Amino acid sequence: MAPLFILIVIAVVAYFLLSRKHGGVQQITTDYLPETFIVLDLETTGLDANRHEIIEIAAIRYQKGNASHQTFQALVKPSKKVPKKITSITGITQEMLEKDGEPLANVLPQFIAFAGEHRLVTFNADFDMAFLHAATMKLELPKLSNPVSCALKMARRAWPKRKSFRLTDLASDGEFAEGAAHRALEDARRALIVYAAAAAELKVVT
Repeated sequence: MAPLFILIVIAVVAYFLLSRKHGGVQQITTDYLPETFIVLDLETTGLDANRHEIIEIAAIRYQKGNASHQTFQALVKPSKKVPKKITSITGITQEMLEKDGEPLANVLPQFIAFAGEHRLVTFNADFDMAFLHAATMKLELPKLSNPVSCALKMARRAWPKRKSFRLTDLASDGEFAEGAAHRALEDARRALIVYAAAAAELKVVT
């Protein structure tokens, strides 16, 4: 786990995300954010939660008022080799997983403990939660009952006239494209920015 100076980043990115619409420098209010929540992202071997596997879990525990936030990041060893297409997208190689990956049975309980009962925020909640529920079922763990927010659905409500709602495009609008694209922690950071900006735009506590 390592500290992240997310509040500073949010203030900077707010300029790019909101000034495009309203013309001028504005900061994202945190009034509509939960006191504590978990932003998470997964990397997987494919799109089907019933057939494919998680190969990376990353999360940020956001606590309102704090200048730094704890993170969680772990590679997960799948039962089958990682497809070359997935490696080309994520940069996660079979060698990386064999060297640094841990069994899902070790990683998932660690993530569940990190998340606690806090709200889970993900960019595409239907996708990520399907994999998490499939994983808990596979390991015979209790199904996650945390409240869930989807930053993608919120972005569509906040900016209905946008042509693209890809996370990378939303991040590019905020000039937040640095880092390793399609790695879980970097995508979680981007999801946090989108979630905070959308919540402020919608003026909804969620």
